[in-house]
Amino acid sequence: MAGTRGIARFRGEQLNNKLMRNNHFDVANKINEQYLDIDFHAHRESLENTKIDVFVQKNDVAVGVGLNSIAITPDILNTNVAVDSNTEGTVVGNVIELRKNGTQDFPFIDEDGDRVYGKVREDAGDFYLDFFSEVAGVEAPYTFVDAVTIDYKYITRTNLSVIPVDAIVSGGAGLVADAVDAKAYMNLNQLMKDIYGGGGTLDNDGNANLATSIVQQIANEIQARTEADTAIRNDLVSSAAAKGASLVGVVVDPNYDGANVQAVLADLAQRLVEVETLTVGIANRDSDSANGYFKAGDFGTAEGRIVDLETAADAGFKAQADRLVKLETEDEEEVFEAVGGETEYVFLNGLAKPKTVLLSINGQVQTPTINFEYLVDSNGAIRGVKFAPETLKITDGIPDVLYVKYKKIL
Repeated sequence: MAGTRGIARFRGEQLNNKLMRNNHFDVANKINEQYLDIDFHAHRESLENTKIDVFVQKNDVAVGVGLNSIAITPDILNTNVAVDSNTEGTVVGNVIELRKNGTQDFPFIDEDGDRVYGKVREDAGDFYLDFFSEVAGVEAPYTFVDAVTIDYKYITRTNLSVIPVDAIVSGGAGLVADAVDAKAYMNLNQLMKDIYGGGGTLDNDGNANLATSIVQQIANEIQARTEADTAIRNDLVSSAAAKGASLVGVVVDPNYDGANVQAVLADLAQRLVEVETLTVGIANRDSDSANGYFKAGDFGTAEGRIVDLETAADAGFKAQADRLVKLETEDEEEVFEAVGGETEYVFLNGLAKPKTVLLSINGQVQTPTINFEYLVDSNGAIRGVKFAPETLKITDGIPDVLYVKYKKIL
């Protein structure tokens, strides 16, 4: 029965108002803007929400004598204060550049050569331009000592929808830090005075003010110094009378008589001859010393004889030191409770001098070579005792107690 009804058709009344939805469109094939009628001039929200800072320049502003601040409220376009990046109004507290009216970015310079700048300040709805410069590296208020006429630019925060057409060209040009007149910014007046002296001038006529250029003066000074140094050197190396070492004085000292280097050298040379004569005599020994430690011989030099003396002395001192160590002893004692099975005991506190060991077990004195034997080191010092095959024991829970007393070798 369904086949007799024919093909289904889409009728216009089926396309009702508000029937179309996003899912009716193909996201891969966007609707071309030529089919859309949008009034972009009516949608300025994005431009209004985008803030921008621009310069507003004011010219021919008079500053009287003795002022460090002037009122500028009439010059302010927007008397709101831009308290943050989203608020339109006047930006306060930032450094702004000043220039002398009618010049190309010619700044004002304070007494010690620092640039004078301004800052906009707001107070109870009124706006002021305060003047500052650096004093000893610290910002300080600046007071004009003469009446001047200035140009300045302050900063206003606005949005892209109302930005002036010439904001970038006019607002961004001129009065830029580090782009001021070289004569003032580099303080050429001060440099000129340092070069020419107090009577110098910057006449800008293209003619040299110095009879001899600084480059030539430096070259002349180098040549003069070179010639003078050569003359001094030649005098010092000369062997002629009143030259050479006789020109150089020395500090007065009781160890020599000369007043100059030549006389001191002669004095020292004579002393060296005397010392050499003395060392030749020291190098030989005609006979053995009385105690026989130091032998006769020809040792070649004083150093050779001294080495021989040191060798003999070192051997004697070493032998005496070894004997002294063995003599320097002190009383020592140790107590040990058996754990059972011990056949020897090694002293814990050091080595004992031979024939000074007293050993007792459970209060009974033990006899060397009968009840025990000594443990000795390679130098003959006693390091402990051995009573094998006997052992220390624990009887009815009571351990054997070993007591030893000896002269400790230091």
